[in-house]
Amino acid sequence: MGPAYQGGAVLALPAADGRAPYQARAAHALLVAALVFNAALCFLNTAGFPVSGGTVIGAEVAIIALTLGFALDERAGPWLILAGLVSYGLLLLALRGSTDVKGVRDFLIPVVFYNLGRRNPDLRDADRAVLTCGVIVVAMGLFEYGLFDVYQKYFNIVRYYVARGSMSPSEINELTGSLFTSGIRPDSRTILPFLGPHRVSSVFLEPVSAGNFGAVLFAWALYRRTMRGRAWLFLCAALTIILADARFGAYVCVAITGAMWVGWRLPRLLWFALPFAVLLALAVYGFESMQVTWQNDMAGRLLWAALLITSLPPEGVFGILPDKLFLSDSGYAYALTQVGVPGALVAWGLFVLMPARNRDAWRLRCAMAIYTCLLLVISDSPFSIKTAAVVWFMLGAADGAPEEAPGAPR
Repeated sequence: MGPAYQGGAVLALPAADGRAPYQARAAHALLVAALVFNAALCFLNTAGFPVSGGTVIGAEVAIIALTLGFALDERAGPWLILAGLVSYGLLLLALRGSTDVKGVRDFLIPVVFYNLGRRNPDLRDADRAVLTCGVIVVAMGLFEYGLFDVYQKYFNIVRYYVARGSMSPSEINELTGSLFTSGIRPDSRTILPFLGPHRVSSVFLEPVSAGNFGAVLFAWALYRRTMRGRAWLFLCAALTIILADARFGAYVCVAITGAMWVGWRLPRLLWFALPFAVLLALAVYGFESMQVTWQNDMAGRLLWAALLITSLPPEGVFGILPDKLFLSDSGYAYALTQVGVPGALVAWGLFVLMPARNRDAWRLRCAMAIYTCLLLVISDSPFSIKTAAVVWFMLGAADGAPEEAPGAPR
């Protein structure tokens, strides 16, 4: 089965002619809100307004609910898909005897933000939205790096993560101070060592997501050959990755380039099989490896991810394990415990096998597929609304846009 380019997609709404101008403005505002709300809550918590885990959940729910209102209308298709995925997520919750709705949220984010992009079919609107997000991230990052003492007065990241329940006070150490645990590179910096050990987190509050977002910006700039301000977006991507010293983000940019230039020609069934092949390889590595200790380098992260996957009991593989495990360092293990093998098969199948609007949209989808498959090896970041909102909006905008004119620059 090779790439197919067809109008419409299973999850999406066809764009309405004569759409109201507020739709684009609302999409921009929602993307910015998803991007910066954690930084805003961190600022409030540092300023003396207590924040809890419930506050963070409430903010996410509000953003997703507002996005739902602008993304979907009376068309039945997207609602049916959404209802099916949410029902499956609630079934897993019942089987686990849990009230943690993160798995349901993981289904909601792709559907609502993808359709938000589909209802903004003018790619120039999407260009402006993505570039705006990039400028915000770089501006905040330069503020954090250049005026660090001032930054710490208003953004105490460690205190925020302790308040929301994502970190225990015992994890605080003198090396990182008010920064997240990975905010200081304990060994030598990889990208531009003269910048020092500080890894800039920007609005994401931790550098891993910042590096991932740099790769996302790079993918959109590479995809949008006729974008106005394309060079500025490339610059935003580079600065975000450099400031965060995101080695993995730089590697992913190389993989994204290959996917856009060559990988899009591969059959869809190969793309469908890719994450499960990676998961199988990690499982085999975990069972066969005799090592039990790992270092914070690429080989060590692969080993740790493999060990986490092979430590899962059968209930964890099928998403019905009642115990909550810390699996943020292995996105594949996290995905299994949250949605199980059946949910992963259905969700990835919808993403890869649904028709693309045109060849360019398929190229971008291949880039985001390789981004997701690689990132899941070392992190559960693909499920975070901080970066996922923009990713799915971009994919929806690409599927909602018409084919470029034959004479357009390529």
